[in-house]
Amino acid sequence: MHKTHDQITQESQEDLYNENKSASLLGVKSYQQYAYRWIILICFLSVVFINGIAYQTFIPNAKQFIELYDVSEQIITLSGTIFLIMQPLFTFFASSFIVKKGFALSLNFGVLLTIVGYGIRLLINKFSFSIVILGQACLGISRPFILNGQITMAQNWFYPSNRTAVLTACNAFQTFSMIISVIWPANWIFQDYSYTEELKEKGLDLSLKLQYQQFFLSLVLIPVIFLIRNNPATPPSGFKTTESDVGVQESIIKLLKNGNFILILLTYSFYFGTIKGYGLNVPYLMSPFGFIDTHYSIASSMLIIGGFISAGMVSKIVQKFKKYKAIGIVLLTISLALTLLTYPIMMTEQFIPLCIQQLLLGFFLIPMVPVLMEFGCEAIYPLNGSFSIGVMVSGATIAALLSSILLTYTAKGKDSDKLSALITTIIWCSIFLIGFIFFLFTKEIENRSKEQEEKERKNLIKSDSSNKNHQTSINESFHSEKDKSKEDFKQEQVIIVQNQFLQNNDDLNKDDKNNDKQQ
Repeated sequence: MHKTHDQITQESQEDLYNENKSASLLGVKSYQQYAYRWIILICFLSVVFINGIAYQTFIPNAKQFIELYDVSEQIITLSGTIFLIMQPLFTFFASSFIVKKGFALSLNFGVLLTIVGYGIRLLINKFSFSIVILGQACLGISRPFILNGQITMAQNWFYPSNRTAVLTACNAFQTFSMIISVIWPANWIFQDYSYTEELKEKGLDLSLKLQYQQFFLSLVLIPVIFLIRNNPATPPSGFKTTESDVGVQESIIKLLKNGNFILILLTYSFYFGTIKGYGLNVPYLMSPFGFIDTHYSIASSMLIIGGFISAGMVSKIVQKFKKYKAIGIVLLTISLALTLLTYPIMMTEQFIPLCIQQLLLGFFLIPMVPVLMEFGCEAIYPLNGSFSIGVMVSGATIAALLSSILLTYTAKGKDSDKLSALITTIIWCSIFLIGFIFFLFTKEIENRSKEQEEKERKNLIKSDSSNKNHQTSINESFHSEKDKSKEDFKQEQVIIVQNQFLQNNDDLNKDDKNNDKQQ
């Protein structure tokens, strides 16, 4: 079927428009994800993991370090405490730095402090154990510069539907690093060592070996400095924080006045701070029921695996419904019920049911980390989300310190029995219940999401208006071309008639001449 002149003209106009139009002319951003985001995520998770390993490096083998360096148990404990306490002390400064300079520069600063911290610990045998405290302080200071940037990294590089999974991965790597910080010295360095005066030199060599291993591991982070990028060429969504010039003091005042955020903070701290404090004592709580350290390691891994499995599903649910409180109530209710089953399952002395319980607990509890973080960012908007993340991580850190002291006292350490395990588990569940009650009083606020949706709606209206103007232009051009074609056709017809008239006139003249000759 042949196309008419009108169809060809209109299609040409369409093609010309499509070739020249752009998102900037329409006023609409082109949102997309770049493959480079996976390099960004790998870099970020690597920094989180390697930095977190420093936390409990000296605590599992405290007895050996006490004898080797002639220090008190409080000094050994301080090496882990100072690592954690730096988070709340520097969190607002770090968040302000992220807002003004970007998460990439903040992460690079955290990498440098991490390498320096591990480097200082290499001097342990030369300057005694006190130098370790300085190294641990550097490692602790780097934490808020690393962890507070996770929400900014997720917003800058990933679609909103993927951010819950990204934040879950960050939390899982942070938790996994703390597990490795216990396993590394106990199982890979000092596994067959027991202090005696004759074996002191061997113990000092093993201690130095541990420092060198972790220092060389930190050097793996050097490429991160060159690979990390703050944001791609175009953003993955329309979200943009409006208050980028808020100072530390002003941000503190705004957060303290935000009642909804305080409730979210308390929920996050009571749940994810206490679970870390409880986790330190789980080996002691499991031992009266015949479980060994290997069982503890596997059960802890099942908790993390459960969180990974559910991260994607919860992310899609949150993105679809935007109901943080409703989703949170469901997840926390099921998590609380599974927590109450911990002691009855341990009483059975069956390892498989315990693994299933931990897998399900991780499935419903771990996704609450990104849900609460996103909820916190919604509550404080338009204040930058890094302030929310920093305060929440700091709150969980303080809760972990306090709960570890309380639960260590009730668990009785190596002298634990079934009664102490029961009392410790009851306290743990009670703290979870208090956190759940706090969450029930939160309000469903979607300041950030509503602004983003309103912005996209306006862009859509603007786009439709541009498309209508474009269509009008095409129609006018089409009708103009059609009128022009008709006019040309009329002129062509006049010329043809004139030519035919002249040709006929010439023929008549020739006939007249022929007739004259014949006469």
